Amino acid sequence: MITWAKLESPLPLPAALRVVQQYRDTGVTIVHPLPSQLDTLLELLATVKTRKKIFDVALAATLRDNGVVGLYTLNTKDFIEFTFLDVVNPLANV
Repeated sequence: MITWAKLESPLPLPAALRVVQQYRDTGVTIVHPLPSQLDTLLELLATVKTRKKIFDVALAATLRDNGVVGLYTLNTKDFIEFTFLDVVNPLANV
Protein backbone atom coordinates (compact mmCIF):
# COMPACT_ATOMS: atom_id res chain seq x y z
CA MET A 1 0.00 0.00 0.00
CA ILE A 2 2.99 2.33 0.23
CA THR A 3 2.68 2.87 -3.54
CA TRP A 4 -1.12 3.42 -3.43
CA ALA A 5 -2.04 6.45 -5.56
CA LYS A 6 -4.60 7.67 -2.99
CA LEU A 7 -1.83 8.36 -0.47
CA GLU A 8 -0.62 11.94 -0.20
CA SER A 9 2.95 10.90 -1.10
CA PRO A 10 3.01 7.36 -2.50
CA LEU A 11 6.45 5.86 -2.94
CA PRO A 12 7.79 5.13 -6.41
CA LEU A 13 8.19 1.40 -6.99
CA PRO A 14 12.03 1.30 -6.57
CA ALA A 15 11.75 3.07 -3.20
CA ALA A 16 8.92 0.76 -2.11
CA LEU A 17 11.01 -2.28 -3.02
CA ARG A 18 13.87 -0.95 -0.86
CA VAL A 19 11.51 -0.49 2.09
CA VAL A 20 10.18 -4.03 1.70
CA GLN A 21 13.71 -5.46 1.41
CA GLN A 22 14.85 -3.53 4.50
CA TYR A 23 11.83 -4.84 6.40
CA ARG A 24 12.56 -8.38 5.24
CA ASP A 25 16.21 -8.03 6.28
CA THR A 26 15.12 -7.47 9.89
CA GLY A 27 14.27 -11.16 10.14
CA VAL A 28 10.56 -10.59 10.64
CA THR A 29 8.39 -13.67 10.11
CA ILE A 30 6.77 -13.65 6.69
CA VAL A 31 3.46 -15.45 6.37
CA HIS A 32 2.67 -17.28 3.15
CA PRO A 33 -0.02 -19.59 1.81
CA LEU A 34 0.06 -23.02 3.42
CA PRO A 35 -1.20 -26.30 1.91
CA SER A 36 -4.55 -25.68 3.68
CA GLN A 37 -4.99 -22.38 1.79
CA LEU A 38 -7.46 -23.70 -0.79
CA ASP A 39 -9.73 -25.28 1.83
CA THR A 40 -9.69 -22.13 3.96
CA LEU A 41 -10.22 -19.92 0.90
CA LEU A 42 -13.25 -21.92 -0.21
CA GLU A 43 -14.68 -21.86 3.32
CA LEU A 44 -14.30 -18.07 3.57
CA LEU A 45 -15.55 -17.44 0.02
CA ALA A 46 -18.81 -19.10 0.99
CA THR A 47 -19.36 -16.24 3.46
CA VAL A 48 -18.99 -13.33 1.02
CA LYS A 49 -21.44 -12.02 -1.53
CA THR A 50 -19.22 -10.61 -4.29
CA ARG A 51 -16.30 -11.83 -6.35
CA LYS A 52 -14.69 -8.41 -5.88
CA LYS A 53 -13.48 -9.61 -2.48
CA ILE A 54 -11.38 -12.51 -3.79
CA PHE A 55 -8.04 -10.88 -2.90
CA ASP A 56 -9.27 -9.81 0.53
CA VAL A 57 -10.54 -13.32 1.18
CA ALA A 58 -7.25 -14.84 -0.01
CA LEU A 59 -5.34 -12.59 2.40
CA ALA A 60 -7.73 -13.44 5.24
CA ALA A 61 -7.29 -17.16 4.52
CA THR A 62 -3.50 -16.82 4.58
CA LEU A 63 -3.66 -14.93 7.87
CA ARG A 64 -5.99 -17.45 9.49
CA ASP A 65 -3.93 -20.44 8.36
CA ASN A 66 -0.81 -18.83 9.83
CA GLY A 67 -2.48 -18.07 13.17
CA VAL A 68 -2.44 -14.30 12.63
CA VAL A 69 -5.25 -12.68 14.62
CA GLY A 70 -4.75 -8.99 13.82
CA LEU A 71 -4.59 -6.87 10.69
CA TYR A 72 -3.64 -3.23 10.29
CA THR A 73 -5.22 -1.79 7.16
CA LEU A 74 -6.75 1.43 5.92
CA ASN A 75 -9.43 -0.74 4.35
CA THR A 76 -11.07 -2.03 7.53
CA LYS A 77 -14.55 -2.36 6.03
CA ASP A 78 -13.47 -5.18 3.72
CA PHE A 79 -12.11 -7.29 6.58
CA ILE A 80 -14.51 -6.58 9.44
CA GLU A 81 -16.64 -9.64 8.59
CA PHE A 82 -13.72 -11.97 9.34
CA THR A 83 -14.40 -12.31 13.04
CA PHE A 84 -11.14 -14.18 13.68
CA LEU A 85 -9.26 -10.95 12.85
CA ASP A 86 -8.89 -7.86 15.01
CA VAL A 87 -8.97 -5.27 12.20
CA VAL A 88 -7.48 -1.83 12.95
CA ASN A 89 -6.89 1.28 10.85
CA PRO A 90 -3.51 2.48 12.18
CA LEU A 91 -4.13 5.98 10.82
CA ALA A 92 -7.63 6.40 12.24
CA ASN A 93 -6.52 8.78 15.01
CA VAL A 94 -3.62 10.48 13.24
